[in-house]
Amino acid sequence: MGKFSISTTIDRPRHEVWQTLADLGSIEVWNPGVVKSHWTSDHREGLGAARHCDLKPFGTLEERATAWDHGERLTIDIHEHTKMPFDRAEADFVLSDEGGGTRVDLHYSYHMKYGPIGPLLDRFAVRKQLIKGLGGLLKGLKRHVEQASA
Repeated sequence: MGKFSISTTIDRPRHEVWQTLADLGSIEVWNPGVVKSHWTSDHREGLGAARHCDLKPFGTLEERATAWDHGERLTIDIHEHTKMPFDRAEADFVLSDEGGGTRVDLHYSYHMKYGPIGPLLDRFAVRKQLIKGLGGLLKGLKRHVEQASA
């Protein structure tokens, strides 16, 4: 299993960051790696809230919330996808106060496909691409939340 953590600090209060992060169906507004997104669940918050994402330049994700601690933690299970090198993945967002802003820690874990070749692909290519893509997600979140309040 591959895993890594990345973080950013957003110069806005935690409730503003949470409001954007928890609006699952609108991730396309702030994540540069998502071309289009929409809700796939009837409920808009809490455990089981779900979305579909069309990715740039290709691929899709089906995601659902498996942990929802209002204002503190959101865990997203990537349970179906196309064109991804992993079987499953999980993105765990943890929010905490830092100075006058909010620290966002993203803990990402994934199970590679391709049997014994999977770990090699992960080591030499996949992990770097995931870190780059999810780094873009955090930069997009930061930019969106900070500009929304300007």
